[in-house]
Amino acid sequence: MLSSIVGVDQRVTLFRELATLVNSGVSIGEALSILQTRPGSPELRAAIADAAKRVSYGERFSDVMARHPKVFSSLNLAMIAAGEKGGRLDEMLNEVADYLEKEQELRRMLSRETFYPKVLVGAAIFIPLIARMVIAGVMNGTGAAMLVGLKAFAGYLVFFLVIAALWFAYRKYRETDQGAENIDRAKLSIPVLGVVISQLAWAKICRAIGALYKAGLTTAQALEFAGPASGNRALEATLTKAIPHVQKGLPLSEALTKSGYIPDLPLRMLQTGEKTGDIDATMEKVADHFEAQSRTSIQRMAILIVPIAVVIMGVVVLLMAASAYGGYFNEMLDSY
Repeated sequence: MLSSIVGVDQRVTLFRELATLVNSGVSIGEALSILQTRPGSPELRAAIADAAKRVSYGERFSDVMARHPKVFSSLNLAMIAAGEKGGRLDEMLNEVADYLEKEQELRRMLSRETFYPKVLVGAAIFIPLIARMVIAGVMNGTGAAMLVGLKAFAGYLVFFLVIAALWFAYRKYRETDQGAENIDRAKLSIPVLGVVISQLAWAKICRAIGALYKAGLTTAQALEFAGPASGNRALEATLTKAIPHVQKGLPLSEALTKSGYIPDLPLRMLQTGEKTGDIDATMEKVADHFEAQSRTSIQRMAILIVPIAVVIMGVVVLLMAASAYGGYFNEMLDSY
């Protein structure tokens, strides 16, 4: 299922503005017409213009959204369609904006917490090169420094070409359904990192199920759209396997248990929500819990990366110093 390529921040702004206009009494067609000139990506502006024209001719907004899968995700589409059927479009526009804001906040957290490790990786790659060029320049002149830089550039070029080839093979394999599921299942098995990936995926699943329940979708429909929202094909397969069990009348918690592994916390919380009839609010709380857990895990990983990177950099500098001084002493011995 094709996911949206338009930034989450742009979609948050669009749905929030649509909700504000519709809540103030403006029809959805008029609201879309008003927003045609708003700034945004070419794909988003084209989708708004198309929606404004088609909705004014009597088409439903959700039908037009389905024409633009690169702009609107299937989950957003399902929520808006449910709002139209239930006469709660204004409410669902706000719900979609709320859901996207949570997703946006999660992405910002990931970017913020992984910024310093990314800087360290960059430093570990380029600082040794610069140091080698400086040492060569001091000992043998500018020409030697340039030669060291060119040799390093050639080595980096070969390295990046190998990485690019591996990435191309990875993408090709991931384009197959089985390949994507195998890769995502392997990610969940990676020590430490797999725990974070699982926490983030379950946070998205729980938040999606809560939002879809609130929109009025059935349990089977909620599972169908929450799976792709997880971003993990292995967990999506788990939810898909649960759909037939739900359709036979089993409670969601029992259906998920039969279909595959599900963490104990969301399972127990889901069982509580089923008993109280408040599944959407319960899933929101579980999603908040998983996001808090993932934030803590990422912070711990970032803290662990710092001393490891420092040790690696220290070893690299020591080897460079030994090499430089070794060459220096060899020249002194040769001169005698």
